[in-house]
Amino acid sequence: MSRAVLASLAALALFAQPALAHEDEVQRGPEADPVFTPSDLPYPFSAAVQVGDVLYLSGDVGADESGTAVVPGGIEAETHRLFERIGATLARHGLGFDDVFKCTVFLADMSEWPAFNAIYATHFERGRYPARSALGVNGLALGARVEMECWAYNPRGE
Repeated sequence: MSRAVLASLAALALFAQPALAHEDEVQRGPEADPVFTPSDLPYPFSAAVQVGDVLYLSGDVGADESGTAVVPGGIEAETHRLFERIGATLARHGLGFDDVFKCTVFLADMSEWPAFNAIYATHFERGRYPARSALGVNGLALGARVEMECWAYNPRGE
């Protein structure tokens, strides 16, 4: 079965399962159940959910250490910070940006797309960029300029 078919089936399985997230630890269910990784931010969502061979990362913004505001400095500073945060979530599962195969980017101002792209391109191997969608939005959490969610291939299910 192709990776695309597996990813689609995993996405369907994700929505068919009840949420089990608890704070402070990764929650594991039976082999076929999703595995929830709590967020370090003070909000009710998981940082990531493992379903089959796919790790789905929640959208992340350039949040500061408190998680209640974005870092100052605009689109560039926020983009660098969101990549730090996403990189930490990937590392928690033994993964890196080379394992990411799909990203969705949300921008508060599409005119900032070139600035975002300049930073984005440095985190992936040239010629192996993830599939990507981008949306212009009229508001993001914490007043952020950019948010990004990712899917990563994780056959180990860590």
